[in-house]
Amino acid sequence: MTEDQNRERLLSLRNRQGASLFLRLRPCREGDEEGLIACIRDEYGDTYFKQDFYHPDFLRQKAREGVITFLVAETLEGRIAGMLILKRFFPRETMCEIASQIFRRQYRGYGLAMPFFEYGMDILLTGSYSAAFCLPVLFHDVTQRLLYRLGLRGTGIIMNVFNLETIQHSYDNGRNSKHSQGIQIRALSKRDTGTLYLPKEHREFCEKIYRKLGARFTVRGHNEEASDGGLPRDPAVSRLEYTFSERQQSLEIRIEAAGADLKDRLLRLRARYPLKGRLTANVFLNCSEPQALAAYDVLKEMGYFFTGLKPLCGEREYMVLHNPGETVYYFEDYVVTEEFAEILAYVENSRRNERTAGEAARYEKEKM
Repeated sequence: MTEDQNRERLLSLRNRQGASLFLRLRPCREGDEEGLIACIRDEYGDTYFKQDFYHPDFLRQKAREGVITFLVAETLEGRIAGMLILKRFFPRETMCEIASQIFRRQYRGYGLAMPFFEYGMDILLTGSYSAAFCLPVLFHDVTQRLLYRLGLRGTGIIMNVFNLETIQHSYDNGRNSKHSQGIQIRALSKRDTGTLYLPKEHREFCEKIYRKLGARFTVRGHNEEASDGGLPRDPAVSRLEYTFSERQQSLEIRIEAAGADLKDRLLRLRARYPLKGRLTANVFLNCSEPQALAAYDVLKEMGYFFTGLKPLCGEREYMVLHNPGETVYYFEDYVVTEEFAEILAYVENSRRNERTAGEAARYEKEKM
C-alpha cells in the first residue's frame, strides 16, 4: 500500500433530505488539476483571488515543490467534489496555513466541511510547524466555527483586502465593498514568544490573545524602555517590504525593523500608492523588537489603527494595523462567531477612542 493510500479516508454522509453521499478523502495526484479548477470555477467563476490556481502547470509545480499540499474529496465515481490546501511558508515563516476549502455546489449540505478539515488537520499535525494558521472569510462563519472546534483561536482581522468588484461568490457581502479576513491560530511547536513590545493601549488585549493560545510571553511598553521613545538612529534604514495588488486595490506592508527613515519611507509609499477610491493598506509590524513602539506611534499618526495580532507564525511576532483610506466599511455586515464579534468590537471601540482623543488634541492645539 502506498503512502497516499495510507492517508486516504472514506466517508459516508447524508443530507437533510436523506440522500447519501460516499466520498474518498485523499492527497491530490497528478491529473487532478482540472478537477480542482472545476471546484474553483463552480463557486467563483473566473474571479478567485488566487488567479494562479486556474493554471494546471502552477498547481503541479507547487505540489511537486512541496509548497502546497492539495487534498481532494472524490466521489466513488472519480469526480472531485471538493478541495482543501495546506500551504507552507518555510523558511520565512514556520506555520502551515489551512486554506481554500471549496466544494462544488451539488455536494453541499452533506456536512462535508468538518470531516474534511479534520482530515487536513490530521495531515498537518504530522509535520513540524510552529502553528496552524487560517485566514477565514468574514462574509460567512462556517470556517471560523469549525476551526474553533479544531483548536484554532481568533487573534485579529486583516481588513479590506479583496476588491469585491473583482470577486463573485455565493454569499452576501452586505454593504461592504471590500472583503476582510480573520486570523485564526493554533499553537503547535512555538510556545514561547520571548519579549513583546506592545503599545500600552493594546497591552491587555494582546496578553489575552497570547494567554488563550497557551503561549509564554513577556511584555514591555513605552515606559519600560530606556530610549527616548523616538525611532532609533541604528538602524538608520528600516527593513521594510511591500506588495501591491492592482486587481484587489490592496497594499500590504511588512516592517521587520523600524529605523530613522521609517516615516519618510511610508510617505514615499503613500505618494506612489495614494489611498484613494478602494485602495487600502495593511501593515504587519514586527513587535519582537523595541523600535516597534516608536513605529506604532508613526503609523498611528499616519491614520493606521490596530486590528489584532499575527502570532506564533515564525521567529517574529506581528501586530496588524490598517488604513482604510476612503473605503467605508461596515462591521455589522460581517458574519462572525462570538469570538470574532468580540475582536471586531474591540477594534471598533479602540478606533473610536483614538478618533475622540485626536479631535481633542487638535482642539487644544487650535486654542493655543
